[in-house]
Amino acid sequence: MKNTLFLCVLLISGFAAHAQTNPKYIQTMEKTLQGLDSIITVEGWQTKSNAFERIGQKETKEWLPQYYVALCQVRIFNLEKDAAKQEALCTKADQFLARADSLNPNNSEIYVLRSMAASMHIRLNPMVNGQKYGPMASMLLEKSMQLDPSNPRAEMQKGMTLYFTPAQWGGDPVKGKESLLKAKAMFATFKPASSIHPNWGLAMNEAILGMAK
Repeated sequence: MKNTLFLCVLLISGFAAHAQTNPKYIQTMEKTLQGLDSIITVEGWQTKSNAFERIGQKETKEWLPQYYVALCQVRIFNLEKDAAKQEALCTKADQFLARADSLNPNNSEIYVLRSMAASMHIRLNPMVNGQKYGPMASMLLEKSMQLDPSNPRAEMQKGMTLYFTPAQWGGDPVKGKESLLKAKAMFATFKPASSIHPNWGLAMNEAILGMAK
């Protein structure tokens, strides 16, 4: 009986210690994530990207810094007009998403961002890249939704894809708006796994819904 009690205490202590692992990393990530959903400039996103990259260089076993660097590349791409710079952003997003995926496979958040990155390649050169990256973007998004049907960012990506894709390539603005409205409801109830897990996208979803009106 005493041995069983001791084992229980040991297990509980172990879980508690695990929960408090690397508090400096958590604090640094929390600070860097502040204001993420309100950035509207290339410079702002680049500053965040640099900060997450520095964190990732120190915390080599953590997938979230890699993920957020890739997210910054996606957001910069949406603001950048220079084709050469856009291509470099695509390359960097792919590299960091590959790192994140290797550290945390089968993660819905990573898959939805991989779908966004594939869509970047299509936008960069639709005629050349569409045949390869169109099916890839769809497959990655479907996988994301399978892994976590409650992920609002996956539903938002579905809505954006339908809304902005031309009809001859499978787009449908009406269905796109429906998905964006569904994503809005999902954002209202979504709870991230921790203070540093992905919780972005509501502002983006609202902005596109404003366009859909």
